[in-house]
Amino acid sequence: MKAVIFESLDNMVVKENFPDPKLPEDGFILKVESVAICGSDVRIFHRGHTNVKPPHIIGHEVAGTVYKVGEKTTEFKEGERVVLGADVPCGKCFYCLRGHQNNCTNLISFGYQLQGGFAQFMAVPREAINAKIVQKIPEHLSFDEACLTEPLACVVNGQELSKIHSGDTVVIIGAGPIGLMHAMLARAKGAIKIILSEIAEKRLEMAKKFDIDVLIDANREDPLEAVLRETEGLGADVVIVAAPSGDAQAQAIYMARNLGSVNFFGGLPPNTKEIPINTNRIHYKEVFVHGSHGSSPKDNALALKFIASGQVQVGKLITHILPLDKINEGLNLVETREALKVILKPW
Repeated sequence: MKAVIFESLDNMVVKENFPDPKLPEDGFILKVESVAICGSDVRIFHRGHTNVKPPHIIGHEVAGTVYKVGEKTTEFKEGERVVLGADVPCGKCFYCLRGHQNNCTNLISFGYQLQGGFAQFMAVPREAINAKIVQKIPEHLSFDEACLTEPLACVVNGQELSKIHSGDTVVIIGAGPIGLMHAMLARAKGAIKIILSEIAEKRLEMAKKFDIDVLIDANREDPLEAVLRETEGLGADVVIVAAPSGDAQAQAIYMARNLGSVNFFGGLPPNTKEIPINTNRIHYKEVFVHGSHGSSPKDNALALKFIASGQVQVGKLITHILPLDKINEGLNLVETREALKVILKPW
C-alpha cells in the first residue's frame, strides 16, 4: 500500500509499496478515504511524542470504508462507511468505569501506539470496536466531513465541562479550526453572543465566514477591554482558550463574569515558563477554571450527530484537499496558518 512514514523528526517519507496491515481476526481492515491533518501531527513531525516510536504511520482524524472483515467480527460488514475516534480506552480502569474514558490510565490511540491513517489501509482491532469508537457514517455525509468527527468530539468534551447554556455569552481565544468548532458548537447549544479573539490576520479573515458576533483583532486592541465593553463590564459566561498561549490563559481569568467558567482547552508548548494567575480573582469572583483534553466514545457519538444534522457545519473548515503524496505541503499549510483543515486523500 501507499503510506507516509514518520521516519524521524522533520522527516516524512511517502512509500509506494509499504506492507499492508495484517487483518485482525476479531477486527477489520479500513480503506482510508479521508484523513485530516491535526495540529498535533505537526507537533509530532517537529518534536516527536513519547507514544510515537519512529518509523511509524501517524494521523488520527480518519474516515473510510470497511475493506476486509476478520472471521470473528460480526459488528461490521465489507463496504460499510465508518469513522474512527482516535482514543481507545480500556473500559476497565478507575476513570473508564466512571464514564471518563479520555482519562483512561491504559489509553492507546490511533496514530500513536497504533498505526494511524496517513496510509491507504489501517487495521482496526477488537479493542476499538469494543470501546464503541467506530461509527457508521450516514449516507448523506461525505468522508471529508465525517473525518472531522474526532476533533469535534474533543470540542464536545470541552463544552460539556464548561456547561454552556442557552443564552450564554461565550468568548473564544483562537480562530484556528478548534476555536471555530467551539464557535459553531456554542451556537448550536444556544449561545446568544459569541466573541472571538485572534492575533493572526489570515485567520481573522477566514473567521468572517462563520456565525460570530464580535471578532477581536488582538494586535489592534486589548481583548480584555473589548470583552468587557461587549458585556457591559460583566464579562462572559464562558471563556475558552483555544490557543497555545500562557498570556491568553492568564488574561482569560479577567474575561469571565462572577460564577463564570474558564476552559484551558489549548495545551502549552514544552518548557513554557510558569504562568502567573491571580487566584484572588478566582476566589472572590467564584470563577470556575478547568482544562479539557481528548474525548470519550459518547463525545464521538454526539459529534457525529452534530455534523450529520448540519448543526455544526464542519465542511466550512475544509480549505484544502490534497493527495496523500502532498503530506509535507499539507503540514506546511497547517503550520503557517494558510489553511484551516487540510484533508488528505490516499486514493
